[in-house]
Amino acid sequence: MWHDTYLRTVLQPDYAYALAHLLPHLFDALTAHALMLEAQQVPHAGEAAALLRTLRRRPFPPHDPQVEDVFFALDRRLAGENGQAAGALRTALSRNDLDMALYRLSAREELLEAARHLLRLRRTLLDLAAREVNAVIVAYTHHQPAQPTTLAHYLGALENVLSRDTGRMFGALAHVNLSPLGAVALAGTSFPIDRELTARLLAFDRPVENTYDAVSTSDWQVELAGVVTVAATTLSRAVHDLLLWASRGLLTLEDGLVQGSSVMPQKRNPVALEHARTRFSRAIGMTQTIVFSAHNVPFGDINDPGTDMQPPLHQMWQEFREGLELLTAALTNPQVNRAAWRREAGAGEAALTELADVLARQGGGGFREAHATAKALLARLQAAGRTLGSATPEDLAALGVTLPAGDLAAALDPAAFIARRTTYGGPAPTVMGKALTAARERLEQDTRRHGAVTGRFAAARTFLAGEE
Repeated sequence: MWHDTYLRTVLQPDYAYALAHLLPHLFDALTAHALMLEAQQVPHAGEAAALLRTLRRRPFPPHDPQVEDVFFALDRRLAGENGQAAGALRTALSRNDLDMALYRLSAREELLEAARHLLRLRRTLLDLAAREVNAVIVAYTHHQPAQPTTLAHYLGALENVLSRDTGRMFGALAHVNLSPLGAVALAGTSFPIDRELTARLLAFDRPVENTYDAVSTSDWQVELAGVVTVAATTLSRAVHDLLLWASRGLLTLEDGLVQGSSVMPQKRNPVALEHARTRFSRAIGMTQTIVFSAHNVPFGDINDPGTDMQPPLHQMWQEFREGLELLTAALTNPQVNRAAWRREAGAGEAALTELADVLARQGGGGFREAHATAKALLARLQAAGRTLGSATPEDLAALGVTLPAGDLAAALDPAAFIARRTTYGGPAPTVMGKALTAARERLEQDTRRHGAVTGRFAAARTFLAGEE
């Protein structure tokens, strides 16, 4: 009989977690193992496969304090139905390799679901960027106004990063999608099994080459934590900017994503963004739990990076997905105050770089000298309590520079500043249009790849469940 403390703190929570998140994978893995044994002509293995397909359609028994986990609960049911089939299924099988198979099957499903939400956010970003190609904003560096650009340029930059995060997810999937089955306890088996067949039946890419590695490693779980850390960190930075813009009335969320105040009637708090930020922070917190669970422990089959790591992994994915959903909702149809942003760009000093560029091109003295002249002009205007936009050719003439009024006005026009930035990757509308088209093509490629992998895994589940 289990100790009450162990039962309450370990076995009951583990059983509940397995029922909620691992049960389909348990049936898949055992059915694949049984079909492989049948192909190896192990007596009664085919009966085990058929019985598993039947039992997966029945309610699973609740936790019994006499039974350690879901595997033994299922083993008891199998034995009650067909003792010879249950015996055949235990051939060349350990909970060590079985558990690791379940964890990998679950992880790839969670990973693909997160990738689906990430693809949706990328599409939302590109849709909004296409709408805001001409929306002038002021970009900040070191918390200070820097240069004019467009909202599309900003959103395109964010989508660029998320496309790399998508690539990191696909890369991690290649390391997750390996089959531990057949490693048994850790040293393999003396039975003539076919690990490649089991891997194919479960839509794994191949077996883990080394059986010790198959039941001992945690690198793929730590890699998943790293992928989420990278993506959530970037997304939290974007949320920071969005909240800043919202606080200044430059961007407003839809009514269903804001909350009012019980005291202040005017308040429209962009709470959806705050909750998204919290979700990304909590996801990163869970990644640290995963790393610590795998840190400084023996390289072998142990609970730290095994059973005990599964709830934090699931929580990490849940927090990350919810953050993605909230951010996607916030960016689907926000109200952009283009006029306010344009006024900020025109009233500030962000376009001064272009004046320096113009002076360098026309004066022939190089950018260093032009930079100094532009800086001196700004200092002169500030000393007089004037804005950059009030500069005149006479102000430049006082510094020994001649520039026609039309050229000066064009140099200080934020929209003209942007239109002249036609460098590859720049914000000029002509360049951004092509960049967004390329980004959308890349997104479609990633979407097709995601669909193909998802379909492959679903087909394996359909076959193993006997639903074909």
